[in-house]
Amino acid sequence: MLAMPQAQAATVSVQLKDTIKQGSGSIDLFRAKQQKNNLSAADLEAMRTEHGGSLIFAVDVNEAANGSEKASSQGVAIESAVLTVVVGGNSSSFSSFSTPTESMLAKVGSSERKLYYTLIGQTGSSLITPSSNSELNGSSYDALITMPVNMALDSATSATLDITLLETNTSLGDPEAFYDYTAGFEDLALVSVEDSTFLAGLAPGQSEAPLVITQGQVLNPIDSWVYYPSAVEYYIAAYEDNYPAKSDYDFNDLVVGYRVGLGMADDKVSSLIVYGYIIARGSGFTHDWYLHIGLPDEASGSGTVNLFKAGSSEQESGYPKSISQSGSFDQRLLQGTKSLMQIPGLEFANTEAQISLIQGQKFSVSFDFDTPLNLEDVALPPYDPYLYVTNTGYEIHLPQFASRLGNSVNSAEGVGGFKNEQGYPFAVIIPEDWEPPLEHVDLGEAYSSFLGYVSSSGTQNTSWYTLPSESKIKGIGKGFWKWD
Repeated sequence: MLAMPQAQAATVSVQLKDTIKQGSGSIDLFRAKQQKNNLSAADLEAMRTEHGGSLIFAVDVNEAANGSEKASSQGVAIESAVLTVVVGGNSSSFSSFSTPTESMLAKVGSSERKLYYTLIGQTGSSLITPSSNSELNGSSYDALITMPVNMALDSATSATLDITLLETNTSLGDPEAFYDYTAGFEDLALVSVEDSTFLAGLAPGQSEAPLVITQGQVLNPIDSWVYYPSAVEYYIAAYEDNYPAKSDYDFNDLVVGYRVGLGMADDKVSSLIVYGYIIARGSGFTHDWYLHIGLPDEASGSGTVNLFKAGSSEQESGYPKSISQSGSFDQRLLQGTKSLMQIPGLEFANTEAQISLIQGQKFSVSFDFDTPLNLEDVALPPYDPYLYVTNTGYEIHLPQFASRLGNSVNSAEGVGGFKNEQGYPFAVIIPEDWEPPLEHVDLGEAYSSFLGYVSSSGTQNTSWYTLPSESKIKGIGKGFWKWD
């Protein structure tokens, strides 16, 4: 049975009556969800003292499990949070706050990304505290908000928390699409040290979200990591390698999955990590695969490139390799793809209907900057993953990028633009659930909505990659190619 807050104010969490609805909420700290549990000013002060001069709120994230959000991971971002306290007729406001996670996000109407605190959760996270005395026992609370309050609250006559969630520019895709808010509502609770500590360790939904996650895999000291597209998901880069000719346009000539992590220290980018896999190779040509991440000219650093044999912790001959560079990060991470991913006696790998699948090599990079960078000075994801086709001498980039290699035909002949006259690209980035067309099957035949996407210059059929003709794709599946 729940003990009365007045008796155990410092140890028992209390759910609050007011909620965040459609992006905003005005939360009266004196009104509990159950009136019998209403907090007094003395209770608030006891909780503030218990947390070393802060009030800590738990939030039940309640968002629609659609798009890039799902039942196991969903989130919102906070634009502002202000606590207003009235003592003796005088009003004081506190607007400094923090949450365990942050993400670079663009507000609606803008494409400029800034750092915002985020709230991450999942549907039905249970037993949020082992304490049967706590009102949160068995509840579905997810995230925490910590708000420093540098005044005593035991004489307060009013205490109201006003929260505004960030309306994100969802047209940019992730991470904005993940952190948008819907018509759902978020419950709040004032929590004890026991519950806040338990919840911080539980971190529901965080491992699958585009967010900041504590980790340490590089030489520089790191406070946290920002992952794109998320800590567990990958971008898929797929190429048609007969550029500038459209050829069979099956977009399986090389398929690579990759994700990037930015290591943060004191709100600056101190390190960089990359993880990736070769997924498919349906070409008679061979290639080198590069990843270019735009950085300031003064950036410099060093690191290591690893290349692991398929399904193994053993590295390929010549690896690991030490790297160093200045300016933008621009490294060849795969060399000679035809010799890397091959089935003896066959031309292609993972693109033919009747041929068994094989796993591809895994690669990783750790890179430490000599001097930490401002996060806003790092180029936006999905960055510039590009191909150098050894047989033809051409580079192949996403349409918005320019060639970079001085020895390529593109540079020698001044060839630019990575679309043909009809607007068809030669490189695309799609989410990891995508599966490539079978050998010699046009991308527009395997994914019929792609034609409308191209003809509208990318303004329509933006989810074309989710609607395949099942008989015309190679069912590789992320559970297979992400072999760990």
